[in-house]
Amino acid sequence: MKSGGMRRHPSGYGYPGKFDTRCGMGTGLRGLNLSMSTFARGIVVLLVCTTVMVPEPLPAQEGNAAITLQETVVTASRIEEPLKYSPDSVTIVTAEEIQKKGKITVIDVLKDIPGVSITQYGAPGGSTSIYTRGTNNAHTLVMIDGVRIGDPMATDGKMSIADLSTDNIEKIEMVRGAQSVLYGSDAIGGIVNIITKKGRGKPRFYLSFEGGSLETFREKTGVSGSTDRINYAASVSRLDAKCVSRAEEDLGNTERDYYHDTNISGRIDGRIGETAGIGLSIRHSASSMDLDADPVADADKVQDTEMTSISTQFDQDISEWWQHVIKLGITDTEREYKKDGTFEDKYNGRIKVASWQHNFFIGDIDTITTGFDYQEETGDNTSIYGNIKEESVNTRAYFIQNKLTPFKGFSFTLGVRHDDHQTFGGKDNYKASIAYLYEKTETKIRGSYGTGFHAPSLYQLYSSYGDLNLRPEESKGYDVGIDQELFDKKVLLSVTYFHTRIEDLIEWNWDTWKYYNIGEIQTEGWETSISVKPLAWLSFYAHHTYTEAKDETAGSANEGRYLIYRSKHTGGASLNIKPLEKVNVNLNLQYTGKRYHNTDNSIEMPAYTLFNLAASYDVTDRLRIYGRVENLTDKKYQSVYQYGEPGVGFYGGIEVTF
Repeated sequence: MKSGGMRRHPSGYGYPGKFDTRCGMGTGLRGLNLSMSTFARGIVVLLVCTTVMVPEPLPAQEGNAAITLQETVVTASRIEEPLKYSPDSVTIVTAEEIQKKGKITVIDVLKDIPGVSITQYGAPGGSTSIYTRGTNNAHTLVMIDGVRIGDPMATDGKMSIADLSTDNIEKIEMVRGAQSVLYGSDAIGGIVNIITKKGRGKPRFYLSFEGGSLETFREKTGVSGSTDRINYAASVSRLDAKCVSRAEEDLGNTERDYYHDTNISGRIDGRIGETAGIGLSIRHSASSMDLDADPVADADKVQDTEMTSISTQFDQDISEWWQHVIKLGITDTEREYKKDGTFEDKYNGRIKVASWQHNFFIGDIDTITTGFDYQEETGDNTSIYGNIKEESVNTRAYFIQNKLTPFKGFSFTLGVRHDDHQTFGGKDNYKASIAYLYEKTETKIRGSYGTGFHAPSLYQLYSSYGDLNLRPEESKGYDVGIDQELFDKKVLLSVTYFHTRIEDLIEWNWDTWKYYNIGEIQTEGWETSISVKPLAWLSFYAHHTYTEAKDETAGSANEGRYLIYRSKHTGGASLNIKPLEKVNVNLNLQYTGKRYHNTDNSIEMPAYTLFNLAASYDVTDRLRIYGRVENLTDKKYQSVYQYGEPGVGFYGGIEVTF
């Protein structure tokens, strides 16, 4: 793959450049100079707001103040179980929480989860990476309704989910720690499972319109409902925005860079008789955006991206103690790049998955989960620099997990899995976990130890930069934690220590322009969080993660140095008040500490604190108005080196229900 003797770096998402493509309003509140340099100071601001903004209590709401762990989680064990008994570190973000905070993308939601750090090449729509507990972007598995999504032709096999909106989402489950025993490759750091809404009740149709900074316009429509046998929910949304690079503004160039994003989501579930069910889920996103390679010449590079994920599920209770579930899914991704209107590259990728899972319930003391997973990845590349013919690789896997509950509150789980990969052969993984809930004091102690792996991507194997002899990355990790409810369940405290070691890391060799296995990394740290709900109309949540993520490759030039874009300190907080029955106000804080841009740690990026404000008012049962202010203090910051982020932004909208 050469052009005029020039060798090109392998293409992933986005278009890494050297210039600041900061999108913003250009003016705003810069004169206020409200710089918050530490996470602690931000927390203080939120607590002060509690006393300044909060009115007298609403007596009618005081009875619903308790924080509980009664929510159910399905991702951690592949079966539905109460969160309070799960041995894993799990965060569940509901549709109600998403709406209160005014989050419109999945990435925005993940920024508020402990142990998760996000980088993004500018905004909106810029390529994103997810670092869970200090592990690489490739080590967090992303699923929609329990089915893996990804882009085999991306360098690490992962797709940027910057285009995925929060439309039609019931909840997002984030499970941190080794999960390969149930999900195979990629689940070293954790799993993000985006669960689509199930319609309930009478048919409901809604329309919403939003506008604001960055010449933003967003329209959304949807429908949901259910009958005795069928439930359904679907939505369509369109986002249009324009940005001005601050670097371009300084040069007197005021050309607007556009971003368009369309999201379509649908889900339908039905019951067959009394013991069986079937469901279909569809998610589609299509985006187009300008990528400025040079603010002086302003030679535009355009990226068009499409992703379609379709999955179906059949579940049946064969008896009172035997249940089986069949899942089929397919995800197509397509990325096309043009420069000055001329075609350059096109990448096509497809993932097909199938699973057959059996759950055996032996009384109340034992649950056995076993099954078979199949995955096939295919992809090709068409380019003016040379083509990659369609290649494919498949993986077959068998797994079994046994969860023993000898007495109430205590559980011990042991699981093993064998994956047979087409290129590197067999790989075995296992995991053991334990949880004990002492209900008298509402204290839960939990811990787990497990192994994991990440298979080389299709691009890393078959492109001209790849190597069919690449070995999978292998990990060993454990965590221990405690969750404590206090003051009649009005306070919930959580502390977790985690440790992960990854060997045979797949890295890029600038000397050979090839991918190769070299390196060893280690991540460890603490996740802490507190939830406080003294009254039904008032709640506060804060979290902090301390992470030491280092290169431990013996004898390398970077041995002992920190991994790029891994902050030692990250955190966040959220203050939610409901001063009136129909009014909700949310003040949200996000903190990212100092981190390094390069592997030799010579370029340090400064810490930053962001404030976001969201409010809504239910005018009637059918009419809601809402608004939000992003980057409230107009903080100038960079998530990725020399890629600026938006300044203060004001947005408002209206939603009508029929």
